[in-house]
This record gives sequence, structure tokens and C-alpha cells, in this order.
Amino acid sequence: MSVSRVKATGAGGLKNACTRRDKGTKEHTLPIDLPDLSNAIDVDLDIEIIDSGVEGPTAFVVGGLHGDEEAGVIASHSITNWSPDAGQIVVLPEANPVAIENNTRGNDLGDLNRKFRFGQLPSTKLAQSIWNAVSATDPDILLTLQESRGIRNKYPSGVGQTVFSSPGRNTSDAASLGLKRANRTIGSQKLTFGTGPISGPNRAPNGLLAEKAAYEAGIPSFIVETFENVNKKARVSWQKKIVGGILDYYDIYD
Repeated sequence: MSVSRVKATGAGGLKNACTRRDKGTKEHTLPIDLPDLSNAIDVDLDIEIIDSGVEGPTAFVVGGLHGDEEAGVIASHSITNWSPDAGQIVVLPEANPVAIENNTRGNDLGDLNRKFRFGQLPSTKLAQSIWNAVSATDPDILLTLQESRGIRNKYPSGVGQTVFSSPGRNTSDAASLGLKRANRTIGSQKLTFGTGPISGPNRAPNGLLAEKAAYEAGIPSFIVETFENVNKKARVSWQKKIVGGILDYYDIYD
């Protein structure tokens, strides 16, 4: 199996060539049939598309919607090194570069992950560019990797240690497969992952990227939330295991 990797940076979009490695042989470039994001991206976004060369679904993975949620950024960067068995993995590791650089939740225009209102155009240029990239790649599933200062239904209160999914039996089963892989490595009952629904457009919080993808575009979507008061290595590992399990469910990556 051959895997093709290509990076789109800023407004320049995708080049018509990428680096390909065939079963460990030396790298060479070749033309590939991947979406052209040149007209879709208006601000600087580093998006990597890893194409398996085998027909299959596309997964879009997003890290760094909030700049102070480090595990999702690190996990997303690591996922760019994965080689899918079928389909494509599209990765945006740093959705909110300014906030990441400043280690803050939001940027000068507030919380990026509240700018994707259902039934409306994204309300900032950065949000619109991210939404354009999602639309251009037309993914079969979307995942956002995030963190919380608390734990869902436990103390301290928050939404951490939860895999949220959009409605549907398949999404629920995929989320369960992902969290089981993480939970096998967790000794503390308090830190085991559970599942929950992604809130609909009529329930707070509103304006989430995953919410817009799920309820407006009909893309099966997931939000992976880790509890930030745990060592970083564990949080990154959990996020990668969960993403791996979800992608395995959809026969993209094992």
C-alpha cells in the first residue's frame, strides 16, 4: 500500500504534488487527486492530508480550537504521521494559531469554537476559513480534540474524560470503541471515559465546529475531551487511542 501526504499552507492551497513513500522505499513526488483548497483558505492554516491510495472514507481531525488545550494539538500533530489503511485523514493540528502561541483559550475575537453558529456563516475570517476547508474536503466524519478543567458528572465539574458524538447508532458505537481503548490504560475509575451527545443547535453551548458539522452539514462528528489536570503524556495518549478506535470503526485506520 502506498500513502500520499500533502500539506496546504495559507492561501496558496495544495500543490499538485506530494511526497510519497512506498513500503519504506525512498520518497518521490507524484501527481495526486486531492481537493484543491487554494480558493477555500483565506488565512494561514496548516492542513495535512494523508491519502491511503485506497478508496474509503475521509476523516477530518482538528486540534487547537482553544489555544490552551495542548494535548489536542500534540495528538493532532502525531496523527499526521499515521498511515491510513483506506481513505484519507485530513488533519488541522493548530486551528487557532494566535491563541496557541499565547497559550490562551481564545484569540482577540473571542472563543473560536463559538463562531460556527448553526444556519449562519461562521462569524470570523478564521472560522470561515476552517469551515471552507471542511466543506472542500467533504469528510465522512469530523473529530475535534479538546480539553476541560473538570470531569463530566464528577468533581471537579466539567466535560472532561468524555467522548461526545452526534446522534446515530454508528457514532455511538464508534465513540464506545474509541473510549474502550483509552479506558484499558486507565487505573482510576474517576478518570475513565464516558460518552455523551453533542448538543443540538437549540441547546448551549452553541457555535461549536462539531455541532455545525453534525447538525447543518450532516457529518457524523465527535468531540474528544480530556481532563487537563492529568499529566500531558497520558492525555495525549488517551486522545490518540480514542481517535484510533473511532477511525478503526470506520475502516480508515487500524
